[in-house]
Amino acid sequence: MRRRGLALAAALSWPALLPAAARADGGALTVEQAVETALRTNPRILAAEAGVRGGRDLERSATGRMLPSIRVTDESDHWDSAFAIPFGASAFTVRDRDTNTFAATADQPLLGLLHLSHERSAQDRTADAGEARYVALRAELKAAVEVGYLRLFEAKALEDIARESEAELTEELQVTKARVDAGVLTNADLLRVRVAVASAKQQEIVAHTQGAVARAHLLGAIGLPVDTPGIELAEPRTLLARAGAPLPQTADALKQAMAARPELRERRLQVQAADQQHAARKLSMLPEVNAEAGYSHLDGQPFSPANAAFVGLKVQWPIWEWGASYYAQRAAGEQTAAAEHELDSQGGQIGVEVASDLAQAQAATSAVGVAQETIASAEEAYRVTGALLKAGSATTTDLLDAHAALTQARLSLTRAQYEQAMAQSSLARTLGR
Repeated sequence: MRRRGLALAAALSWPALLPAAARADGGALTVEQAVETALRTNPRILAAEAGVRGGRDLERSATGRMLPSIRVTDESDHWDSAFAIPFGASAFTVRDRDTNTFAATADQPLLGLLHLSHERSAQDRTADAGEARYVALRAELKAAVEVGYLRLFEAKALEDIARESEAELTEELQVTKARVDAGVLTNADLLRVRVAVASAKQQEIVAHTQGAVARAHLLGAIGLPVDTPGIELAEPRTLLARAGAPLPQTADALKQAMAARPELRERRLQVQAADQQHAARKLSMLPEVNAEAGYSHLDGQPFSPANAAFVGLKVQWPIWEWGASYYAQRAAGEQTAAAEHELDSQGGQIGVEVASDLAQAQAATSAVGVAQETIASAEEAYRVTGALLKAGSATTTDLLDAHAALTQARLSLTRAQYEQAMAQSSLARTLGR
């Protein structure tokens, strides 16, 4: 019941998540507005934001351990009886039945500042790495929303093409029926056209299903319930318009990605944090030397001074702990080496991503050019075959083949155009734009 209640509350409150511009004029949600909404509501982004804040708080905590600490205690005791020492006919009270001890002490790390400063630097680098990870997640989410929009409208465009093909074949079916009745064509010709109409309907169903799946994934990426009603999504014209943008050379793309990708910055900062932590573990093997000062006030103990204060130095050095500190610093060194290997691996992975996405973008651009040339030929072939069929120089099979080739050319062009736009979005994230 609780889950159902949460889902209902989310469905009822989804308009509050959308940008004000989309709510005010009732217009369709653009891809830019969807990205803005996703960056404000996606759980992974919110978790990363909380992690960044937590990292900064840990940095402040590490700074605080370097400063003087003050502790205050106040203890009141009620004993079963007063404590007195007999002396001849009289007694001296050493402790009253009720006593109170107040103490305030302060200490400042001295030699310990060496490892504490490195610990603070390590936490600072870790917090910076968390921020870099946050930036990387935002870039991933932005690309996911853009690709989700493109997949959704690609499916809608394919559905429109299938519907158009079905309408053309339905019209041809009526013509074929008339020709069969006139004895010009046979029932076999009629059956072939009917099969073609059914195939077009099947393509339309498949495209519609792909669109429903793409819409669910897109709403999930935005952070809205997948069954949210009443959301109209605007065609991503800006993404389609930039699809034909010139592509960089491989060397330039690699250079840009290596300089701009937040994942690489995150790995570099993790290496620096591990190195600082290693230095801190080494220095923590030295003695701890702290400056101390204190004040105490006693009530109920006549033979003790009521007020007392002291200053001094406190030295602690665990000379034997079964190698605990030694192995801790060795482990920190291995973690530094592991972080360096992770950095190398990340650099290699980004190089592969750049080469792969750039190749896909180049292939998509070429595919668009080929598809544009093919569709013009397919349209002319279909027109000519239709004329030949009317003149009795072509068969129904020839016409259906020409129509199938035209439909395939339309589908290929649409897919190529959307694949080109998706490749540009993926490439933009890969280059760290």
